[in-house]
Amino acid sequence: MTCRISLLFGALFFALPSTAIEKTTPRVPPLLAPNCRNVQIPLGNITAANIDFRGLLDEVDMHSPQEVTEIFSSCLDPHLFIDPYDYDIIQPIVERNVTIHGILCQPETPVAVQNRQIHLLVHDISYDKSMWHGLGVPEYSLADALASGLSGSYTLAIDLWGHGDSHGPTYPDPWQVLQPPFHVEVLHELAVRLRTNQKGLWSAFKNITYVGHGFGAQLGSLLLDDHPSDADTFVGTGFPAGSKMFPRPSEWMFVPALSTDPKYQDQPLGYFAGALTSFPGRRNILYGGSYEDELAELDFVSQDTITGGEACWGGSYLAMETVPMGSHFKGQTCILAGEYDRVSCADAPETDQAPECKDKLRAICNVGFPNASSCTINVLGVTGRAWMLHNMGIKAANIVRKHTAQPRSWGNLCSLMY
Repeated sequence: MTCRISLLFGALFFALPSTAIEKTTPRVPPLLAPNCRNVQIPLGNITAANIDFRGLLDEVDMHSPQEVTEIFSSCLDPHLFIDPYDYDIIQPIVERNVTIHGILCQPETPVAVQNRQIHLLVHDISYDKSMWHGLGVPEYSLADALASGLSGSYTLAIDLWGHGDSHGPTYPDPWQVLQPPFHVEVLHELAVRLRTNQKGLWSAFKNITYVGHGFGAQLGSLLLDDHPSDADTFVGTGFPAGSKMFPRPSEWMFVPALSTDPKYQDQPLGYFAGALTSFPGRRNILYGGSYEDELAELDFVSQDTITGGEACWGGSYLAMETVPMGSHFKGQTCILAGEYDRVSCADAPETDQAPECKDKLRAICNVGFPNASSCTINVLGVTGRAWMLHNMGIKAANIVRKHTAQPRSWGNLCSLMY
């Protein structure tokens, strides 16, 4: 533990911004298509082998926003990675009565039970399920497009536990509970339910496509390394690629969420959001190429949170080492990114990064998914990190709606989208 503490405190620290925080209206649920509805999925008690952060937290004043932010900010350094299993600080935690909220979209035409498939959509950090629904702007809704355009496809965009609407009467512990191992166990339990139709979940889906972006993609890679049969197809976008293109930690401008907006007032210290004075910073990190400013602004004011445990579990959630190498997953795999994605591809927007980016994505296929039946890559042109919220998002939705496909085929959109 001493080694870990010294590494964390040895990283750069960043002060809270002094500019006064503005307030926004409460989060507005996304506008849903007629074939989509909000659902709740009770999963019961979840047990996970998490890192015990109590030794680290004893070293800081957990009532001090300044000190807590310094610890959190150090975990945004992609060069800070510590294998969490190298230390004897793993403890089983039990979180009770976990209920996951999501948006379920059904095919527009009836489909025989044996032909049904589902796409499980998992959001990036600082987003929630609405990222797959265009933040409520229908033409960007990839989730609805998948249900409309693929033969027999349902979609389920979820809120990870502790995010969006997925929380109990009190928010989960941001350090001890909300860590990648816990999220993986939640996703595994959810996949089991989808496979078997336990407790009356709509249908038993023979075919599951896992679609994750950023943190959601990292969680998917961890899930399928531990439980390779939980999905048949894996689509991962926005993986960290581990080079100079990472934004500097200070660019993220994260501060305790409860200091930014009334909608976070019930969250404990340890949940973080972008400072509401730093819209240009968020836009510069997540956007590039062709996009509408209005949607980028909506992205900023509707952002969700990231917790200390999520950021610090492996030292930094931006470290490429958080993606398992040599995954046991044998299904069809698709890895893609926007060419101006500063975490996956480019050091700065508006530069020709596509050739280098393809090499990085190909390396993820070769090293991360060597056992996949196929692994296809694609670099989405003129597009930043939040590609589904760029003009590319509208294009992708239109392609999917027009595409007639068989089960297990969505990975082919690595080739269809350009």
